[in-house]
Amino acid sequence: MGEFTLFGFHHAGGSIAAFSGWQRALGPQVEVVPVALPGRGRDGRSPRYRDLDTLVEALAQDLGPGLSGRHVLYGHSMGALVAYRLTRLLARRARRLPEKLIVGAFGAPHLRQSTGATEDMTDSELLRWLVDTSDIHADLLGGTERLAVMLARLREDLRIIRPRRPAQDIGAPLPCPIHVFTGTRDPLVDRAAAAGWSRHTSAGCTVHAIPGGHFFPRESKRDFFGELRSVLHPESARTPNVYG
Repeated sequence: MGEFTLFGFHHAGGSIAAFSGWQRALGPQVEVVPVALPGRGRDGRSPRYRDLDTLVEALAQDLGPGLSGRHVLYGHSMGALVAYRLTRLLARRARRLPEKLIVGAFGAPHLRQSTGATEDMTDSELLRWLVDTSDIHADLLGGTERLAVMLARLREDLRIIRPRRPAQDIGAPLPCPIHVFTGTRDPLVDRAAAAGWSRHTSAGCTVHAIPGGHFFPRESKRDFFGELRSVLHPESARTPNVYG
C-alpha cells in the first residue's frame, strides 16, 4: 500500500491499459489506480454516459472511499478534463481534494479545444485525425471490425467532453496546485493552452514540457516518469528510472 493513491483517467477512445507499467515506474510509495471510463468495464457492459456532469457524478460515488484518503489525480487528454471536473465537484461539496491535480495533453478548460473539429468527420477522416495526433500507423489499430468498435468508442468519448456551457463559466480557482504536462510536439495543445491552466488554481500552476507528441508518456517514458516522480515526491531526489 502506497503513501497515497494516484487515480489515473485515460484518454478518449482508450482504456486502463494506458496506465500499464505505471506502478513499476512510480514505485511503492504511490498506489496507481487506473479508472475505467464509460464502456471500459471488464465485462464490456459498464454504463456509458452522454454528458460529463453525469459521468463525474458517477465517478465521485464509485471512487468515494478512495477519495477520502491522500490522493492525486492524473488525467490524460479527455481524462484531464474528467479529473478537473471531478475536482471541481469535490470542491463544491466541501470534500477532500487531491493534493495535486495533474493534467496531461489537454488545454485549459476555458479555451476552445481542437477536438471539436472531429464532430462532423467521417470514419475515414476520424481515423486520419487519430493517426496524425497519436503517431500510430493505421495498420497497428487492428482489423475492420476492431477498428469500427474503436472509432465508435472514440466518438462517444469526444461527445462527452463537448462543451455544453459558456467557456467563461469556469467557477472559482481551485485551492489545490495544478501540474500540467504537455508534449513539445503535440499538435493539439500548444504552450499557451497548457499555461492557461493557471487560471484555474489559486495554489500554483506548473507546466512540464516533455519531448514528444500527444502521447508523450508512451513516447518519452524516461523523461515523463522522471518528471512525474519529481512532482509526486518533490522532497526526494530523483531516483533512477526503472521503466527503462
